[in-house]
Amino acid sequence: MVSSDKNRQVIHLYMIASDEHYYFGSIMAMFEHFTREQLGVASQTLYNTWKDDPYITDLAIIRRGRLIQKRQKNIKVGKN
Repeated sequence: MVSSDKNRQVIHLYMIASDEHYYFGSIMAMFEHFTREQLGVASQTLYNTWKDDPYITDLAIIRRGRLIQKRQKNIKVGKN
């Protein structure tokens, strides 16, 4: 992979009780949709202490990953 490739972070949230999966672009995006009570952890705790994947609470499993996208070809438009 070339260092100039842009890989975006993905936060994968698995809600244990409902057996549902959600995907977010950031921790803050996740907390716009779920509360600390629903997740079993506060956003600041994740920012300050989350080092190992996955982060597991009684209510949720949170994982960090990278979104890998197809490389774009440079399209050159010439004068006709």
